[in-house]
Order: sequence, then C-alpha cells, then structure tokens
Amino acid sequence: MPEVVNAADDAAFRVQATAMGYDPDDKWVGGYVPVAWQEVRHLVAAYAGDVHDAALLEFGCNYAASSIVAATMGACVTGVDVDADTITLARRNAARHGVAGRIDLRHVRDTRVLPFADASFDIILCISVLEYVAPDQLDAVMGELKRVLKSGGLIIVSGTASRLAPREVHSGRWLVNYWPRVIDRRLFGRKTPLQRGANPFAILRAFGNYENLDLADRGERWLAARAAMGQSPAKLCMARIIARLIRPFGWSIGMTGPSFSATWRKP
Repeated sequence: MPEVVNAADDAAFRVQATAMGYDPDDKWVGGYVPVAWQEVRHLVAAYAGDVHDAALLEFGCNYAASSIVAATMGACVTGVDVDADTITLARRNAARHGVAGRIDLRHVRDTRVLPFADASFDIILCISVLEYVAPDQLDAVMGELKRVLKSGGLIIVSGTASRLAPREVHSGRWLVNYWPRVIDRRLFGRKTPLQRGANPFAILRAFGNYENLDLADRGERWLAARAAMGQSPAKLCMARIIARLIRPFGWSIGMTGPSFSATWRKP
C-alpha cells in the first residue's frame, strides 16, 4: 500500500487541508488512499490487469487517492478536477506519498473541453464523480471522455450515486432524487440545487456503441473485484442473481443499487 514517505510534504499537506477547513486525518481526505488501495486497486486489476506504463486519466481526481494508487500500480497518471484548491491539495498528497513524478494533476475549470489530444489515454477512471456533473453538461463531458480514450481503451465508472435510488447516497436525503430541481428553489429557496444522483440511463446511452464488459463476461470481473475488496459471499450471490434478472433488459451487474458501476471498452 502507498505510504507517506516525505515528512515535509506531509506537513505541507496537513497545513493546506486545515486551511481548507478539513481534518487532514479524515477518512475521505488524508485517509482516503488506504480506502482506494482496498477498492480501486482491485477494480483496476480486475478489468485492466497489468497497468504498468499505461496512460491513465482520473476524471474528477479529488485529492488524488485513486491516482496515487494507480501510479503505485505503475500507470502514468493524469488527474483533473474542476476545483483549483482541490488540485493543490492533491499535489501535496501525491508528493507526500512519493509518486508526484508519475502523476500530472491539472485544474480544468470546464471539463466539456479537456486539454488533451484525441486518443490520449488507455484507461479512464470515473470514481464517484459523474453525479456532480450538471445534467445539461453530461453529454458534452461524456463526449470529451470518449474523444480522449484510445481505441480499445477502457472507461471504468464506479461508485456513482444513482438518480433511481430513494435515498441520495451523499446527503442521505430521502426522495430528493425523484423531484425536479425547480422545487429546490421554489420550496426551499435554494439558489444551488440539492445533490442528486446521476441518471444511469444517460450513462448507458453515452456508451451505447461501446462493449459493456460486465455484460460480456456476465459480471465475472465485477464479482472478482468485489470479492477481493472483501464483500461477503452472501452479497456476491445476491448480486449474481440480480444480474441474471436484469441482463435481458441490457443492464449489467453493477447498474442497480444506490450507487452504480460499469466498465466499457471503446471500439
């Protein structure tokens, strides 16, 4: 597992996180690398195998936990995020883990226009991020991700809060996924809409001509990754049953539940 190897960079990370109002030891801030090591590592290994020297883009890299894991696995990583302060903290996180030389972290204010050439990446990771893309921008963002992915490349979507879930994953609010955003303003006086999940149908449509690997192998790689993460045999058995039930509708094993996931290969 990636360890903190540089005391000076660790101190700088802690100062930066505190200045941003975060606890540097919080599980989702300074403690997220071990979580990503236990989860994202197995996800990448199950679908991509050996990623040594693979060009990998983490879309919505946050504090770079998944990027750090991918770099430790040997990938040449690029991470982008729409928040400049987040990228500053991500760079400090990569530095304190000793992998700054293998990760290029960039602030990209508008991800509808990514600063990369066509077919730049072998793998794209979207970990718990697509639900934060404004619905009216989702098609453009998906188009950019497809543009920068190489032919035969993989796009791995995981941990994406679903608009179909009765309880929104991040906020814990019940039924918010089911009412239109205009109600947020009219009933609650909010200028910024409440957090909602992403529409899985929109994601499926975006990759309609890509090969869904979870459908192709009947969820075997998905199940292998979750088993390696430590998911119980009972839950894996239930997932396998659900996968059989939804397969005739064109849905793969990870597309149900409060969060959804799938992996596609570009033609």
